[in-house]
Amino acid sequence: MKKISMLVLSLVLTTAGFITSRAQSPESNPSTYQAYLNRSASDALKAWEDEVSAAESGVKASANDDTKFRLALAHYGLLNSTMRSMDETTFKKYADNAVTNLESIKDKHAGEAMAVLAAVHGLQMAYDQSKGMYLGPRSSALLSKARKTDPSSPLVWRLYGNSMMHTPEAYGGDVAEAITAYEKSLALYEAAPDRIKNNWMYIDTMAFLGQAYVKNNEPSKAIKVYEKALTVEPAYGWIKYNLLPGAQAKAK
Repeated sequence: MKKISMLVLSLVLTTAGFITSRAQSPESNPSTYQAYLNRSASDALKAWEDEVSAAESGVKASANDDTKFRLALAHYGLLNSTMRSMDETTFKKYADNAVTNLESIKDKHAGEAMAVLAAVHGLQMAYDQSKGMYLGPRSSALLSKARKTDPSSPLVWRLYGNSMMHTPEAYGGDVAEAITAYEKSLALYEAAPDRIKNNWMYIDTMAFLGQAYVKNNEPSKAIKVYEKALTVEPAYGWIKYNLLPGAQAKAK
């Protein structure tokens, strides 16, 4: 009887562990979360490079959509981080590998991989505007397909919001559409708490939603979302020392 009880307990614990691992989002990563919060651009970049190196080792050990997607997120974080100091040398070092890896993700994470690839193309255009002629339409098509493939992904809506926010209005940008996308992203994140903890993209979404509100002449809404972000992460320096004071000045 004792042996049977121990066997049942073992099966319960194994099942619980499996469910927990399935529920854990690849976006929830203490290392990348701290890299994002790091106020030193050079230290943040080094932390992101370490994360890319670790993710590359994971792909070499077992190349599947999970390990490739972890690498995709690390690449995106690193490439995005280069914008802080406009480090084009580091950007060029990793951009092509990021695109190749993202294009290889075909099944699991496919919709989110499309959205991240669109975002990487957006960064490529930020460094070289001449690429906009062919990467602009491609990025837009990828985001459209990503929303159809995975409409319940907060990451997809976040990256779509970024595109609407940063694309000039003459080329399809729309601040109101960006606000709608960011709000939907936050709602989806908060409906899945496992995606919030140690997820820099969640708090980053609040930062950009606030900027969209300010751009839309709604600074009071920006203040509320910034204050919410600081309750989630009190050490969020970008909002605490830059974005929130700016919104408060606009609201006067």
